[in-house]
Amino acid sequence: MIKKSGLIFLVFIICAALFMPVTTANAMPYFEDATVMGDEVNMRIRPTTDSPVIMQLKEGTRIGVFCEEIDGWYRIIYGNYRGYISSEYVFLPSTDYMVAHVLEGGLHLRQNPGTYSNIIAELSEGTGMTVKNISGDWYYVEVPGEDETTVQAGYVHKDYVKLSTAKTASNMIKLGMEGAEVRNVQQQLRKRNFLIAPATGYFGDVTEGAVKAFQRKAGLDRDGIVGAKTYELLFGDNDISTTTAELFGITGEVKLSTWDDIAKVFTKGSKALVTDVKSGRQFWVRRFGGWWHADCEPLTAKDTAIMKECYGGEWSWDRHAIWVTIGSVTYAASQNGMPHLVSPTKDNDFPGHFCIHFKDSKVHETGKECPRHQYCVQKAYDAAH
Repeated sequence: MIKKSGLIFLVFIICAALFMPVTTANAMPYFEDATVMGDEVNMRIRPTTDSPVIMQLKEGTRIGVFCEEIDGWYRIIYGNYRGYISSEYVFLPSTDYMVAHVLEGGLHLRQNPGTYSNIIAELSEGTGMTVKNISGDWYYVEVPGEDETTVQAGYVHKDYVKLSTAKTASNMIKLGMEGAEVRNVQQQLRKRNFLIAPATGYFGDVTEGAVKAFQRKAGLDRDGIVGAKTYELLFGDNDISTTTAELFGITGEVKLSTWDDIAKVFTKGSKALVTDVKSGRQFWVRRFGGWWHADCEPLTAKDTAIMKECYGGEWSWDRHAIWVTIGSVTYAASQNGMPHLVSPTKDNDFPGHFCIHFKDSKVHETGKECPRHQYCVQKAYDAAH
């Protein structure tokens, strides 16, 4: 028979259990296996950076995650130890994923994590994948199926893939590749003005240079490879672009100044760097005369050869839009490509001189503006902006 005092105590215990706050249940909504990302990651007593360190965990260490009690920290268990580590260094399969690419062609996608596991597929170089989980040295990944509407899942060894900071997986596109996807990349580079050449579908040196220019402007590593991060930004909703002048190394503003102003700085005997707007080729010139425009000659035989390349190897009276850099300032201008009349220098392989016009320049013979030269001056200015 239960005594009265014992009965009262039993009732008290039951009531306490019924009305006890369910903090424990709320504090442990799930338990999940996770992986440490980063070497020598501190496991701390409390979720603060100034809390004592219990131990340091190596990259790839498997841990158990109880919950995220405080933003940015996971409460974890490792062996007989319990503590906290920053969520920045934890790969939690239920919420996290990574993007990666195949480094070399022929990588086997396997059914299980092991070199003797069944082969599901053979992955080509540059294939994009989403890492969904980690098992030791193996990544559990998803890759597009053969018809690109399905997904294949399996394991690849981490030593044969390259991780990316991108949010979405895409194939790695690089030098030597060709096809529709390369053409799409080239067209996007053209839209952003990083590529002037046509979209041919072949990834050559010119395309690689355009990709590097885009990566430099985007603040990415300049490897010339369109990986997931580059792809994401290239096709993303942003304003990463350039001007033709900037693409060819012209720094600062390109000015549309009149000949009266330019003649004061582009004096007789002074040198200037000419950039052909269409091709990007550059050569040095010297002004030796002219009063309504600048009469110039290439500085050396090498400069003459470059200038001739701008005209397809044949001298021509055709007007070309150019930028003329005098000192540190660049101006919109126009030139013809025909040696004529006086040849001040005999060893530069240029049998004569040629004319450079700026805004409001005039022709010596008539004292009037040349419409074709003025059109090219405006074209050079517009191309730079």
